[in-house]
Amino acid sequence: MPKQFIKNTLDACGKSGEQWLNDLPNIIGELEEKWSLKVEKPFPNLSYNFVAPCVCKGGAVLKIALPLNNPEVFNEASFLKISDGKGVVKLLKSDENHRAILLERLTPGANLKEVCQTDETKAVEIAIKTLREILKKPPENSAFRRLEDWFKGFDRAAKTTFPREFIFKASEFYKELSRSPNKFLIHGDLHHENILSAKREPFLAIDPKGIIGDIGYEISVFLNNHLWWLASDACLKEKLNDAVLQFSEAFEIEPRDLRKWAFAQIVLSAWWTFEDNGENWENELSLTEIWEANTN
Repeated sequence: MPKQFIKNTLDACGKSGEQWLNDLPNIIGELEEKWSLKVEKPFPNLSYNFVAPCVCKGGAVLKIALPLNNPEVFNEASFLKISDGKGVVKLLKSDENHRAILLERLTPGANLKEVCQTDETKAVEIAIKTLREILKKPPENSAFRRLEDWFKGFDRAAKTTFPREFIFKASEFYKELSRSPNKFLIHGDLHHENILSAKREPFLAIDPKGIIGDIGYEISVFLNNHLWWLASDACLKEKLNDAVLQFSEAFEIEPRDLRKWAFAQIVLSAWWTFEDNGENWENELSLTEIWEANTN
């Protein structure tokens, strides 16, 4: 297992995580027998889920969540079931007891970051097409979380040493932007590495969080990842502005509002990193200057 995955598991779950890591080979063995497949070596970039390709008819990917209460994999399974393969990877099977899902294997599986490295405009066009396909009205009386629950995390942030001026400004932007009654069931983490090339469709999204919220937030996640990938580019501001205008025209959202969403989202992301005792949260906050200059 990758060392970072082991560390994340122990940090998030403590002793139960240690026991889960010991039990993982047996869990995998049970699922191999149940679903008639052979699990291969896991992907190298594991973070908070065990994810590995499988040998079986048609190919598949096995994903097993950490031993947490109500892990995100349940939301992911619900989102994928509702989507039924439209714009996203297909859900093949699920096992609630093992917090496991079996997913369609996407090939060739190149992510949008590779496209972005050679053609930023095309990468944004693909993201826009993908977003249009996966966007949907929230199902009635659903158990999906709401975006406001994520932003309530700023209440906890205010009791820490996390810079309050960022909390205040991001909170004000969120209050202003979220007044619209038009809410959607959104992916929640739609960025370059979660959009992969495929055979069934040119590109499909993976790893949805499944949350009810605003299109602007969905776009802001992509914009901030776009910012990260292009951070060293001499034409960064120009290219970010082009991306903002592309999304603005596609979804009829004012460019200034998209920049406000991007500011609020990157502060929220920095807070999550801070709360998890992670690194680079200060670097994230430093990047807010790019969005802040055009939000007035």
